[in-house]
Amino acid sequence: MRLNQASDFALRILMLLASEDAPMTNDEVATHLNLVKSHIMKITAKLAQAGFVETHRGRHGGILLGRTPDQISVGDVVRLIETDFAIVECMRAEASSCSFMPQCLLRGVVSNAANAFLAVLDDCTLDQLVSPKIQA
Repeated sequence: MRLNQASDFALRILMLLASEDAPMTNDEVATHLNLVKSHIMKITAKLAQAGFVETHRGRHGGILLGRTPDQISVGDVVRLIETDFAIVECMRAEASSCSFMPQCLLRGVVSNAANAFLAVLDDCTLDQLVSPKIQA
């Protein structure tokens, strides 16, 4: 299974915010992660709608986590960002043209594999992905 680029960006944004003590602007996030600001804005808007981040406008505004890192499951973030988990054609919502349907057993095997993949991501929270801060 492969995650799309937006999932990678979303997880990196959350990891960065979890490692910072203060809100960060879109420009700061884009610069730090070497990403395009428009991508940051689109992804953070989606993350904000789901409550993973909070955004505040104004002079002292920025983006910050909407939950503590231990309350953010990687699986939940991936499910929010990914649009399609249909790994093979017969898993798609629309009718399949597979000549093995409806007797094909591949769909069940691949579905189980996708569920196992997501279960591993569900067991990982953001706090497990961020190195502890070094005390000065």
